[in-house]
Amino acid sequence: MTTTGEGAEAPTTPSDLDRSRAAGGLDAPAGPPVADLGYSEAAAELERIIAELDRGVIDVDVLEVHLCRAVEIVEELDRRIRGARERVSAILPRLESAGRGEAEAHGAATV
Repeated sequence: MTTTGEGAEAPTTPSDLDRSRAAGGLDAPAGPPVADLGYSEAAAELERIIAELDRGVIDVDVLEVHLCRAVEIVEELDRRIRGARERVSAILPRLESAGRGEAEAHGAATV
């Protein structure tokens, strides 16, 4: 490990990073598991990570962790979107069927 300007030790090797993550150090992923976040919460966290990366103010020692967290969020949001599309696709035929049945009922009542 190397010492930062603030006197803290920064992990410099993969094993240092693993020990730091296990100890809950600065480079440990923040927040609850992605699957436990609501869609809006996950999207907001992803936006914060992207903004940090865009500003270039992220510490190189935590860059990998933030990128991994961002990938986890993107994958989870994509999984949720695909699931929602599948559920909507399954529901639409029922809605169309109900709409046809209602139209037929109104057509018979006006005759």
